[in-house]
Amino acid sequence: MGKTRKNRVLAVLGASGALVMVLSGAGTVALAQPAPTLPKLCPAIEALVSDGVSGPGLGGEVLRVNPGGQSTLTTNSSPSGGPPLDAPSDMAFLADGDIVVTDEGFSGGRPDVVEVDANTGARTLISGRGRGSGPALAVPVSVAVEASGDILVADQGATGGTQLLRITPATGDRVVLSANGVGSGPTLGGDSMGLEGGVIYLMDQAGTVMSVDAVTGDRTLISGPTRGTGPGFVFPVSMASDSANSVVVLDMRQPPPGPGYALGALIRVDLATGNRTVLSEDGNPTGSPAFDSPIDVRYDSCQNAFYVLQTGFSPSTPPGRVIKVDPTTGATLGVRTLFATYTGAENYALLLRPILVPPPGGGTPTGGGGGGGGGD
Repeated sequence: MGKTRKNRVLAVLGASGALVMVLSGAGTVALAQPAPTLPKLCPAIEALVSDGVSGPGLGGEVLRVNPGGQSTLTTNSSPSGGPPLDAPSDMAFLADGDIVVTDEGFSGGRPDVVEVDANTGARTLISGRGRGSGPALAVPVSVAVEASGDILVADQGATGGTQLLRITPATGDRVVLSANGVGSGPTLGGDSMGLEGGVIYLMDQAGTVMSVDAVTGDRTLISGPTRGTGPGFVFPVSMASDSANSVVVLDMRQPPPGPGYALGALIRVDLATGNRTVLSEDGNPTGSPAFDSPIDVRYDSCQNAFYVLQTGFSPSTPPGRVIKVDPTTGATLGVRTLFATYTGAENYALLLRPILVPPPGGGTPTGGGGGGGGGD
């Protein structure tokens, strides 16, 4: 006589992984048991900070900064063999986790776009200094990397005003994507760029934020004196985003809410209306650490937090700071906490990445790349 299995049980998992139903071929249907809620685990991160004058010979360097201290990834001359870093102005991650740096080349150098190995710090020329055709680099101040791998550079010192260049990494060739005379729309006077959700944004010292069509170079006003309500921009320098409906702009010189407070604020921009609201500024909400002319912002999606670079103005006093801003705390305002301090001067750019962990038995550290929002 053959065996029969009267109590066949099927577990069905919902999209979230929770147990939603248990069916039985015979007998009582078992009650669904909710899956346990596990805490969200985010990797420890470090900040990469570009430093303009504290490296060897007062050249540039890229620092690794975390709550436990700081170290150096690359300098103007070490590791040897690559192009020097003179005045690194901005950074972004390449697809493989290495870093692209714009170097303004103020102190006798020439403006370049340089790749830095995320593990060894070795530097390789991408464009400039005789590599690549097209318009020469003048003062490359901002960089971002497209999904295609092409590199976008806002070149402030170009003839006729700022140009937005697209660079092919394999050749170093440069073409103008948008400029006054290339692409229609508002006058392009900006020197800061963001790439959020695949959309290119430019910010200028006239207090406007505009988007740029990635094919035609046409520019569209997003927010500024003639579009949107709320505090007007004074000196927007960087942006990040935690939402498909808005971007968060760091205004380096936004006036404080009252006397005794320092300049600078994170301002959220509604993309549909252009309306601007303060997310966090010195004195609003109250508490420390304070903003004081902050210069760069990145977003960490795992922690749902913005990280703001507070530059150091000399090698030791006051120290530079990386400030964490929680956008979900304190009603509509972002509460600030101190992530790390560091020594350095003329700091312009910030990236976030998981802390590199040496594999068992030694070898090359792993974990580079990721961690930050889009380039700016």
